[in-house]
Amino acid sequence: MAKPDREKPKHENVMDVTEEQIARVYAQAFMGVAAKSPNPTALVDEVESIVTDILERFPQLEHALRSELVAPEEKARLIDRIFQGRSTPEVLNFLKVLSAHGRLGLLRPIARILKKLDAVRRGLTDVEVRVAAPLDDALEREIEDRLRKTLGSEPVLHVVVDPSLIAGMVIRVGDRVYDGSVHTLLEHARRAMIDRATETIEMHADRFLSSSA
Repeated sequence: MAKPDREKPKHENVMDVTEEQIARVYAQAFMGVAAKSPNPTALVDEVESIVTDILERFPQLEHALRSELVAPEEKARLIDRIFQGRSTPEVLNFLKVLSAHGRLGLLRPIARILKKLDAVRRGLTDVEVRVAAPLDDALEREIEDRLRKTLGSEPVLHVVVDPSLIAGMVIRVGDRVYDGSVHTLLEHARRAMIDRATETIEMHADRFLSSSA
């Protein structure tokens, strides 16, 4: 069962298209290695854990790994001291490759892309469901069943409670958004009323502009 997500500030790097493309190249290369292991998902989760459990908790370490003032050799020694014996050989080697190429600063987007690539490999589809109030179990199962038939894959729901929607829900699958919220319906109705009023004024401009009216 999906649990409601509480919206909170996220650590995001401002990236240009080139950096995103580079991050994807490294992520795809790592997936190629992970695919040869007995449990590719575990390796992907391990990379994500480095971001969430280590870099998030120790920002000074992240700063050192990202800094151009720290020599690659020193970064490699630092990686060995921290991760040797704690990380799998695949992940440890991946960190060293990133360090050698000066790409440790892309570890966050790489981890994010890895999760998406692994989800595709497993036939999973991330779906954000934004609702005005928490879903009960029966309704959540119904949404999952309908999405499963529509998408042809296994949906992974991320439920976000947003009272501003009033009622209904907004479903986001990748770049596609299906908006069935009352808030949006009311907004559409409001705009339609304004459009009709504007049309009336334009069709009978002489009546509205006449000084004798």
